[in-house]
Amino acid sequence: MPRTPLVAVLAAVLVLAGCGGSDDTPSGSASPTAAAPSTSTTPTPSTTPSTLGAAPDGPLYLALGDSLAAGYQPGGAELRDSAYPALAAARLGKGGEALGVANLACSGETTGSFLEGGKCTYPEKSQIAQAESLLEERRGDVRLVTVDIGGNDLLRCVARLTVDAACATTGLGTVDENLPTILSRLRAAAGPDVPVLVLGYYNPWLAASYLGTGEAQLKVATKAFTDLDATISRTAKGSGARFVPLDAAFALDDDTPTSFNGREVPRNVAQVCTLTYICTAFDIHLTDEGAVTVGKVVAEAAARAGVG
Repeated sequence: MPRTPLVAVLAAVLVLAGCGGSDDTPSGSASPTAAAPSTSTTPTPSTTPSTLGAAPDGPLYLALGDSLAAGYQPGGAELRDSAYPALAAARLGKGGEALGVANLACSGETTGSFLEGGKCTYPEKSQIAQAESLLEERRGDVRLVTVDIGGNDLLRCVARLTVDAACATTGLGTVDENLPTILSRLRAAAGPDVPVLVLGYYNPWLAASYLGTGEAQLKVATKAFTDLDATISRTAKGSGARFVPLDAAFALDDDTPTSFNGREVPRNVAQVCTLTYICTAFDIHLTDEGAVTVGKVVAEAAARAGVG
């Protein structure tokens, strides 16, 4: 397959869980465009998440976050019915009571827009306010809250063929400032008995040898990812939420040679190539197998927290 300029890969990767543009470029839940090998795209205006206002009756799982939770696919579609929240709920339902899913996730959401609104349209103006409203309205029904947020705060740090390390530090500072507010508000709205799980991010840079990216920029990007996960973990624990790491499921400690798309690669590289679209569409979002993997991790963490 052709090698890809580093900017195309990192434009996809540094967004981590989002497909939107910078904070002043809205991204919709159904129509943003994916990163492509040789093009730069601009997301279309924001829309309403497809399940908003349709929370099912009975026990409920509230899913929040960005495009990972929304089930974003290369090309712009969102497959919420097969995104990791729906798959996690199905797993939990096999061991206990069935859980309906209210998925309020917004593709392109940053920690700032999660609090202030502007990426997707909600009756309560922002994702956090909409979540608080639903938690109040359905108090006693909600069994689980999950959130993945923070990856999009680093998007603006990618320019041309470089990752701006100073900008990444600033983006991490924004996450460090906003995430405690997000989690404290969710914790208060959910009440003391509802588990709030905060997901970390997997590392698409594990596919670097397959993609042929530059080593110097790879180190900068990897440090940004590692620091982001550390910030999310520390903030989750400090807020009374539970941190759910994804790295172990994506980063196999195994460099045994295997094959992916007809090329011999280490098994740990093949793993991230299989679970995401990074090696086939230069897009960091989850494949069907990736969504199943994250759904399993979330369901296991929820079960340990007493759900199901």
